[in-house]
Amino acid sequence: MKNQNRPEMISIEDQNFGSHIEHWNLLTENPATEVPKWLGLALDEPIMPMGLCREECDMDASVWLIQGPSKEKVQLCQVIAVENNKPKAVKTAFPSFESPYKVKASIERIISCKSNTQAVLRLNLGDNSIVYAFDSLYSVNHDQYQKDQTYLVQLNAWAYELEAVSEHEQLVVDDPASIKHHRALNDILAANDGIAPANLQEQIDAWEPKSDDDKAPVTVDFSKMVAYLYGEKMGQEDEAWFQGNIVGKTSLEFMGQEYTLYDVTLIHDENQEATLIRIATKDDQYRHFNIGQYIRGNIWVQVSIHSKN
Repeated sequence: MKNQNRPEMISIEDQNFGSHIEHWNLLTENPATEVPKWLGLALDEPIMPMGLCREECDMDASVWLIQGPSKEKVQLCQVIAVENNKPKAVKTAFPSFESPYKVKASIERIISCKSNTQAVLRLNLGDNSIVYAFDSLYSVNHDQYQKDQTYLVQLNAWAYELEAVSEHEQLVVDDPASIKHHRALNDILAANDGIAPANLQEQIDAWEPKSDDDKAPVTVDFSKMVAYLYGEKMGQEDEAWFQGNIVGKTSLEFMGQEYTLYDVTLIHDENQEATLIRIATKDDQYRHFNIGQYIRGNIWVQVSIHSKN
């Protein structure tokens, strides 16, 4: 039976998702020769995850999702087209790994390719926090997703570029309209114990400076800012920019290479628990950041969903 209660669906051409070659380049300098060999090893020690499916009959019979090698920390995922219960062709392949951090989220929108083998999910984490992520379990989960259902989701990412945020990095705002907005917002929140009133915009519009100091340029310290910006191109919103502080640092080994894992705050609104994401890199120049340090960069965000909340 068709899922009549699924989230909003948007279908786009497969090529709009971009190429996974860029993603494999994060794991090896020779993807054309290394990746086929790795995928073969994965098939020698396979896992067939069920995601949200309780029984095999709940799964899409037209595709298999095979992960492996089973004992490795990094899983090589292959979505394989199936006919009459026999594998026909690999539709797509990508690397993934597990994060220990789970966060509650609902699925607002599914952006899927025409072949329905991969998708980017628009996740609502509550309190107006939105994250886009590539769904590593989409091929087994897509018929199970329900709108207005809360799931426990795991967020992880692969790092394209990372850099340290300089201490006391500042921006001087001298645009009069921006100065007014900043001063007005601070005054209004201070007068309301930090809680935005229902008519916040009206109060901002009505606010007037009381002195020359209220008109002076504003210096904003960005060195301790937590920020997340998802990609602008549909189908590639999972390619994101972030800035956050490191709260954990570990490592793993895969195919003879060491990967550094950073646990970083992706979203941290005032008076709210931080949303953490685990970011992996094998690049030597990105190994030396420390716990407590703020970093930023470009990442490929992934999500895996195994259970409802």
